Amino acid sequence: MFASVQSELNQVTVFLEKLYRFKSGHLAQLVPDFRLSEADQHLRPALVLLAGKLFPQHSLDSRQIVMGGIAQLIFMAQEIHNKITDDCPKSVPQFPVLVGDYLFAVFCKKLYDHDLLEWLDPLADVICRMNEGGMARRRLIEEGSPREEDYLQVLKLEYGLLTGLSCRIGGHLAGCTREQEEDLAQFGLRIGMAWGMMKQEYPINPKGFLEKGREILASFPFSQGREALLDFVDELEQMSIKLRLTTGSVPGALAT
Repeated sequence: MFASVQSELNQVTVFLEKLYRFKSGHLAQLVPDFRLSEADQHLRPALVLLAGKLFPQHSLDSRQIVMGGIAQLIFMAQEIHNKITDDCPKSVPQFPVLVGDYLFAVFCKKLYDHDLLEWLDPLADVICRMNEGGMARRRLIEEGSPREEDYLQVLKLEYGLLTGLSCRIGGHLAGCTREQEEDLAQFGLRIGMAWGMMKQEYPINPKGFLEKGREILASFPFSQGREALLDFVDELEQMSIKLRLTTGSVPGALAT
């Protein structure tokens, strides 16, 4: 799915594996039933890297590897916290809570270690908003009768904001302009929301979000990074079509 940045993603994996090893064991041992799809393993780091490749005049910055890893740490910590159910007995050891908290703490230290503290506030804000999204999901979707705007609110908070910031950071580290940063953030927002629609199988067609993503990419000059991102958008659209054929659902189209 992300062949054009596979070597860089391998570096992100090495960076993360060092952080997943604790004195008491490995992340996989402490949260044994936690699994991520291939897309969720690589989506956010790949967006950091591919956004940087939109500007080939700038060579790969090692901080892009770090920020790709940090984006993944935040996503994983949130996913691990989401595993905790409201009715979980207090007598049950809450290793997922401790592991998630550890991952959140590690990302702060890595920002400091690599002179990236300027991103602490934006990342912390996204984490807060993601938690708001989780609460909104339980209240509006899992326990209520959700409307289209409820789905979109949750998708933006839980999926769109982190992917949007991932794209913004990747472009910033590659030396893009402020206007290009904003475009990348909007691209990432829509890609994240589209992926969330498919992952959660919400009754919303991601086609309009993907089309808007293509429009944004068209404003950037030709580059291998742009073509790789366009290919990824095409892959998402094909995945969406297969999903609808498999589930038999015909979601309404929302082209926000």
